[in-house]
Amino acid sequence: MKHSNCPGCQSEKTEDFFIMKNAPVQSLVTIKNKEEALSIAKKDISLSFCHGCGFIFNSSFDTSIDHYTHGYEDQQGFSPTFRKFITEVTNRFIEKHDVKNKDIIEIGCGKGDFIALITELGNNRGVGIDPAFVEERREPDPSLRFIKEFFSEKHRNLPKDVITCRHTLEHIHGTGEFMETIRNSIKKEEEKVILFFEVPSIVRILKIQAFWDIFYEHCSYFSPGSLGRLFRLKGFEVLDMYLEYDNQYLFIEARPGQNQIKSNQLEESVEDLWELTRDFTKNLSQNLLKWRLLLEQYKKEGKKVVVWGGGSKSVGFLTHFDNIGLIDHVIDINPHMSGNFIPGIGIQYKQPEFLKNYRPDVVIIMNGVYEKEIGKMLSDLDLYPTLHAL
Repeated sequence: MKHSNCPGCQSEKTEDFFIMKNAPVQSLVTIKNKEEALSIAKKDISLSFCHGCGFIFNSSFDTSIDHYTHGYEDQQGFSPTFRKFITEVTNRFIEKHDVKNKDIIEIGCGKGDFIALITELGNNRGVGIDPAFVEERREPDPSLRFIKEFFSEKHRNLPKDVITCRHTLEHIHGTGEFMETIRNSIKKEEEKVILFFEVPSIVRILKIQAFWDIFYEHCSYFSPGSLGRLFRLKGFEVLDMYLEYDNQYLFIEARPGQNQIKSNQLEESVEDLWELTRDFTKNLSQNLLKWRLLLEQYKKEGKKVVVWGGGSKSVGFLTHFDNIGLIDHVIDINPHMSGNFIPGIGIQYKQPEFLKNYRPDVVIIMNGVYEKEIGKMLSDLDLYPTLHAL
């Protein structure tokens, strides 16, 4: 299926600028055997640019695929670095908007970590909505409840002072329709509700040619400008927007309203973002070649090379280089990933303790934010490999 109109603003002025061949359509589903992992379908990713609003999306995305109801594994909270970050951001949001003793809805709550955190920190009441929620991951809590469904207008009767949605919007192809659903779920008497959304920033991906952050499950890619324009187009006033986590994550705070002008200094123009896409396509091949030559050299030298950081980033990275036949192991601290096999790649996830006997020469860290944390874990295992932090 080819999507020619922008899913955000419905403009017909769209243009493909990057094609990634044969990407696994799953990256976070848990798979227990290598054969099943290798049988995962592969499809092309066609990143398309909307000259109307600046939205970037996969114009070849197959909307019929079920990504999230069969063992989807997405927890980040096993990392102390991540827990510190998300706690600080959440506390800041709570204090800024007096989110205390309030009703919170989280769309795409995953395993419930964030809705539990914001509920606890502000003495709030929370409802998490996600078909991939797993009951046994959480202890019973009278202030929390979970609905194992996709969000829809049928949830409009849930009480809400805050609607939060973290790392979910990038998985939704029909972004305009989705934001309309959220807007229609807010009743007239709830016009003071605050929206608190978080998505990856495409600006960073384009600037550093972060090809490992392009994978099939992410069908929508947002910049500050395109995110702000989407929210305003669908009836929201943008209150604030900011980047966090080494400029990887883009946050937006909004409320129902009709502010139709640019309201944040982060927001770039459509034309400026288009220039970034042109620079990306011009420089990416050189970056990919640099990595290929380095990995081929490591193979020639007989080096043991592992990737640290499972999930989508490792799939995005290995899709380009798996055919070299160098990397046999991917490390992740999430115990629920251990023993599973990477979709489309077939490598089995291992826990860090595996490295004590394996003794790698090189570790490629999929997210440089964790370099210090990972370096400490390696030194605790008496390991001092060469580190490459993406």
